[in-house]
Amino acid sequence: MAVDHYNTLGVIPRATAADLRTAYLKLARANHPDRFDGNERDRAQVRMQQINEAWNVLGVAHKRREYDAKQPGPTARSGSGSASNEPGHQRRGHTHFMPLDEGPIDWPDIDLDATPIAGSRSIARWVTFLPVVLFIFGILTLGFGTMVDAPAVFALGLVSIGLGGVCFLMLPLVVMSRAERDPDL
Repeated sequence: MAVDHYNTLGVIPRATAADLRTAYLKLARANHPDRFDGNERDRAQVRMQQINEAWNVLGVAHKRREYDAKQPGPTARSGSGSASNEPGHQRRGHTHFMPLDEGPIDWPDIDLDATPIAGSRSIARWVTFLPVVLFIFGILTLGFGTMVDAPAVFALGLVSIGLGGVCFLMLPLVVMSRAERDPDL
């Protein structure tokens, strides 16, 4: 016997992606096994598996289209999945608007370079600690400059904290720029 995923989530076939998500979250909260004890917990686990299976099919656009195509008879789902095209039904807003997650086109994941990153050329250990050292030095220098009322020392502390922040932001970029792609992986 075929499982009706729409019935499992308690939605109609023309439900939008947002409606599906709302129904899934509501059922997941209500039927989560951690909320139950004993035999009720076992029943909740089975029910949660059914809910998750329905969500895994209906929550992904291309899987939902495949599921709808396999259903016997016409499905009541409209082309965009968001509003009915029945006579007398007026859509609100821009009629040409179609959210990216509900369209008939399945947007493929774009990966400009599929070669996995193998590692990176080594970076001196002191470079990784430089932002932290500059920041701590800046805090200490600010404190000392304030205590002895020395504007030059205070300014040195501010510059040190600023350089530490810039180094903190730039370090990941330096590491990524040194990464190498391994064509053998």
